[in-house]
Amino acid sequence: MSSNSTAKLIEKLKNREKVFSTYIGQAMSPMFAPAYATSGADMAIIDMEHGAFNPENVGDFAVECNKHNFPVIARIQDCEYHCISKCIDQGCDGILVPRTETLEQVELAIASMRFFPIGKKGVGGIACLRGDTIDEFNKKRLIFLQIESPKGVENLDEMLTKYSHEIAGIIIGPSDMSIMCGCPLEYDHPKLIEQINKTVEICLSHGMSVGMFMNNLEWCKRWYENGMNIFWMAGESECLRLGIKSVADGIGAL
Repeated sequence: MSSNSTAKLIEKLKNREKVFSTYIGQAMSPMFAPAYATSGADMAIIDMEHGAFNPENVGDFAVECNKHNFPVIARIQDCEYHCISKCIDQGCDGILVPRTETLEQVELAIASMRFFPIGKKGVGGIACLRGDTIDEFNKKRLIFLQIESPKGVENLDEMLTKYSHEIAGIIIGPSDMSIMCGCPLEYDHPKLIEQINKTVEICLSHGMSVGMFMNNLEWCKRWYENGMNIFWMAGESECLRLGIKSVADGIGAL
């Protein structure tokens, strides 16, 4: 059955409590699963859009995380049935849909993620149901939407008005959003800040958990005070560097 950690994550998202997701793009080995499971993170978002994860290796990592009671969300390549269903069949606990802009994308994600009568997903794969009934599965696999353009912000209220009961949370992609706003990678540009604030306001009006990829803890504090509760940060290379540095500093202080 779905893990206690997944149930706890779902409850935290519903209550808009603080949720911390680490980022994994390259460290695909299942041997890292125990470290992530005991890290204090609520979940990991593994990257199939820009990272090295793919349909051939995602299952090895996801199944090992399942064994250690640690939720894994896959940022898929695109909002297509084969991209969505395959990740779930291989053991992921949910998906993050990049570049979400339209109600049609949301409807396709739901249809690809949920079994009948909600959707049209097929059953199969090494870790699809994991002991859940069809009804339990439909309630426990998570859909996150990534908003990365003004068009996505414009249509977000419609998406949440119709489907907030199917969506676990909204995550902003600040880099792509800045490019789409005409201020590439200018993270304090007024155009970008305006779109981020609009997204947060819409989510708050629907009681929806919302967050963003965060570059540092200062961002986390700033946006937590502005209403965000999902913090996606701490890529594996940065964590490795900090971990090694802490050991080196400790040895240096002997």
